[in-house]
Amino acid sequence: MIRPFLTACLLLAAPTAVLAQDDQSDTMAERIEGAHSAQETARVMGEVLAANAMAQRQYAGMVPGALAGVFRGAVSMPGDEPGLWLTTIVGQPGGTDDAPLVALADYEIADGAIRAETIYPSSRREPLEGDLLAMARAQIVAPRAVIASPTASFCLDGEEMSEGDDTSVTFLTVALPPSENAAFDTYVLNGPFEGASIPLGKHYRVHFDEFGQVGQPEMVTNTCEVVTWDQDDPDLASRIYVTEHDGGDWPNAVQAFISAQLPLNMGVVTGDILWPMAGGMIAAPVPASEAGL
Repeated sequence: MIRPFLTACLLLAAPTAVLAQDDQSDTMAERIEGAHSAQETARVMGEVLAANAMAQRQYAGMVPGALAGVFRGAVSMPGDEPGLWLTTIVGQPGGTDDAPLVALADYEIADGAIRAETIYPSSRREPLEGDLLAMARAQIVAPRAVIASPTASFCLDGEEMSEGDDTSVTFLTVALPPSENAAFDTYVLNGPFEGASIPLGKHYRVHFDEFGQVGQPEMVTNTCEVVTWDQDDPDLASRIYVTEHDGGDWPNAVQAFISAQLPLNMGVVTGDILWPMAGGMIAAPVPASEAGL
């Protein structure tokens, strides 16, 4: 639901005064902390996807036919300085699921630019190990786990797909860097993320523990909404798309990530409050009644 610009306070000031009665409550503090955590996860997700995409474009330009055959995507780990990503192009020579995953190329990426590039000839392709291997496997396994899950559902043309529908589904899969205990999440996003529309729902998170064991896929947003917009709309930047989130008390990481992809603002309603979002940033919540919702 796209609405015109509501009030400046919703997206710019987002005054905490309207929630003064809740400022000291543990519940509201927990919700705001949860929103901040979701925002940070979305930031990492966006940076990893950007690094992966940049490395893949570069590799495709350097190696003819690179993104076919043995190619199995890319994974990124943070470097030793802020904003630096170490990205590995993953391959699987042999063509079978049990064949080793290897590094086809390595990149250092920072500030939207490639600092260093190493492309390995076939004789020097070392098998992946540790976190890189776990993440590369996860990006292969996670979409399969989602498709195989008896509780999974998908959308077609804004409506939930009926059982037996053989229409293909487009996924954008990203493994996030492991935490200190070696566990990590892999997001299986319902795509495509292109043109003037983005699916808002049927996105999944698959958790991998410290041993690389895959968990049950969790649907992050259960809706068939698609955010669409008119690129030629002169008021596009001041419009806000409002959606309801029944799965939690604050916006989740996927909603924050989607906000960062939109040329308009976004509002997520949880219960009786609205969380204004713009460019992936989640502002302080305001009562939904203040926004006429």
